[in-house]
Amino acid sequence: MSEESDRTEKDRELEASLRALVPSRLNVELFSELNRDRERLVVSNDFSPSQLRWKRALPFALIGSLAMAGFGYLRFGDQLAPAAPSPSTASPVVLNQGAAAETPAGSFVPVSSHGFLMNTSSGGVIQTEEGPRERLNLEYRDAYHWHDPASGTNFRIFQPRSEELIVPLQTD
Repeated sequence: MSEESDRTEKDRELEASLRALVPSRLNVELFSELNRDRERLVVSNDFSPSQLRWKRALPFALIGSLAMAGFGYLRFGDQLAPAAPSPSTASPVVLNQGAAAETPAGSFVPVSSHGFLMNTSSGGVIQTEEGPRERLNLEYRDAYHWHDPASGTNFRIFQPRSEELIVPLQTD
């Protein structure tokens, strides 16, 4: 019990001494000196060497980047644009059966074959036993290339092709 009375007595003394404290006004000279120090720090940060290096280097970096982009566009710009179809690929070439019969068998060597997707469209939603499905219509243009090494003759055939694809739809 004496400990509790000691604590309460100490607490009362502390509270009394804290109540006796009165805040005083800040000295005007001290306040103005603190403001001057703050302004010096702000100004010194603006003119620090690390800040100046970046401020000097940024415009040069931007100009260099723009120059490289311009050079790249002038040099490789024609490769960026989609190529217009050439007249040889615009209309399909049909191989004449008579011309193929005139050449000796086995003289033409296959060089390449490519399939190009030209158009897609939706055929709508259909109901099947497995659930709803979507019908997709795909239009391709296939290209075949043969070469005759003896005569240097090239045959290129462009053939349209269409496919119908049934895709399952996700249901909740």
